[in-house]
Amino acid sequence: MEHKRNYHTRQQEAVSDYFRRHPNSCVTADDIYLFFMRGNGKIGKATIYRCLDKLVENGEIKKFISDGGDGAMYQWMDAAGGCDRHFHLKCTACGRIIHLDCGFMSEFEKHIGEHHGFRVDNARTVIYGLCEACADGSAQANGKEEFIDL
Repeated sequence: MEHKRNYHTRQQEAVSDYFRRHPNSCVTADDIYLFFMRGNGKIGKATIYRCLDKLVENGEIKKFISDGGDGAMYQWMDAAGGCDRHFHLKCTACGRIIHLDCGFMSEFEKHIGEHHGFRVDNARTVIYGLCEACADGSAQANGKEEFIDL
């Protein structure tokens, strides 16, 4: 995925830097706001939302809509890691994000294109359900995002 190069404000650079320093985290705007309020520079919540919108638009971060529609989660789009080239699974119980990079999904994507004339945007594709641990009851929901590469 080629990132758009646009003018960045100082605040946008600070938010972007936050994601570069936490590349495997999936966070809310409130998490970022609290980070800056704890002595890492002061950025207002409205400014953070504007920065997040711009970073999503530029393809630098990925936006996941939270379960229940009560907010959004954001993740750094590491071009080297290919996050824009594979699907993601999100557990609706514990919030775990699983990077799904396997041959079957490539075949699925190919089928969608060839048989349905539709191009899948992997950078925006998230499949929601229950992870194995939550499905069998062995996990405890903690509301934290955890990444697993498959």
